[in-house]
Amino acid sequence: MNRWMVIVGALLIQLALGAVYAFSIFTSPLSESLGYDSKSFAILGIFSAAIAVFAVTMIVAGRVQDRRGPRLVATVGGLVYGAGYLVAAFSTESLALMYLSYGVIAGIGLGLGYVCPLAAAVKWFPDKRGLVSGIAVAGFGAGAFLFTQIGKWIIDISSSGLSDAFLYLGLIFLVMIVGGAQLLRDPPKGWLPKGYVPPDNGGRMNHEFDWRDMVRTRQFFMLFTMFLLSATAGLMMIANVKNLAQYLDPSGSLLVVAQFQTIAGMVALFNGAGRIAWGKVSDTLGRANTMKVMFLVQAVVLLGAAGFFLVRPSGEIVQFAGLTALASGVGFTFGGNFALFPSTTAEYFGTKNMGMNYGLVFNGYGAAGVVGGLIPGFMANAEDGFVWVFVAIALASFAAFGIALVTRPPAKG
Repeated sequence: MNRWMVIVGALLIQLALGAVYAFSIFTSPLSESLGYDSKSFAILGIFSAAIAVFAVTMIVAGRVQDRRGPRLVATVGGLVYGAGYLVAAFSTESLALMYLSYGVIAGIGLGLGYVCPLAAAVKWFPDKRGLVSGIAVAGFGAGAFLFTQIGKWIIDISSSGLSDAFLYLGLIFLVMIVGGAQLLRDPPKGWLPKGYVPPDNGGRMNHEFDWRDMVRTRQFFMLFTMFLLSATAGLMMIANVKNLAQYLDPSGSLLVVAQFQTIAGMVALFNGAGRIAWGKVSDTLGRANTMKVMFLVQAVVLLGAAGFFLVRPSGEIVQFAGLTALASGVGFTFGGNFALFPSTTAEYFGTKNMGMNYGLVFNGYGAAGVVGGLIPGFMANAEDGFVWVFVAIALASFAAFGIALVTRPPAKG
């Protein structure tokens, strides 16, 4: 089969799954229907719950897809993910049901669907792991942009806006993911691209680790911790674009709704672009070296954001341009995580057990989902609260850089 068909299926699946990052369009309507402040952890925790469940489910999904192949698991993931949105359509006035539908059911669907196209892609493209990992998950960022616009449009035109948005989006996602899943399959055992010769790494990075071997290595804990520290910044930004705009201009007269949608869309586009760009760079520069550069860039952007929110400049153009640039910068570096960590996991621990192994590494991202919701929930309501949020996550990015400095591939087991 043409191996690029796997990428087509991966993009269809990831476009739909990436809609989870459009959560910021639901915060205000949910705040009104549930009676909680949009910056409260009661609301932001719905998104955090989905991310945490997503990451935990990936462990089980990865284990099953390693044994049964990606098509079956991704198909079930599409059915469950769509069902989560459909149940959410009838849960908009109950906080508990919203956590169950969007946070748990959709989160399970995310975990089931996400790992399969990624694991299949790195097996078909050992010669382009960074680039293909980036392309395979670029749809996740692009899907956030696309479905931010579609979801907001449905909310605006429908008499039952929030419920109808969940309902119609759920149906769309079900069709996209189940359809894309039919294009996934693993290559034959021992298959290599024509003309490709695996590099001689002196006995390193050539061993197929199972998950028990992997978790005994310090490299696993380094990857997990770097993922946690780096992803916290992006998740905080994604869930709080509208809150950041209101923080700059509490009156709401300057950063109007249309501008907020533009900013959220730009974050999604840069998120997707970062996945491809950082993945491509890592094929040349190496995974660890690319991580070092990416973490430093992210830390600098975050410190710039802290300064921007400390000054709180006035004027519509300055506020709009500044928030757009800073949020896009964070989105660009955040996206790189999803190209670098799966390709690094494949190189360090092999591809045979890629689903399970990356599922465990990916739980660093799940932990970041909780931390990324807790930090602004506890700090942002204070005077200059978002300033200290950005300082905190900038320090986390510097810590990730420090870990990347000493990260080396594991010795052959």
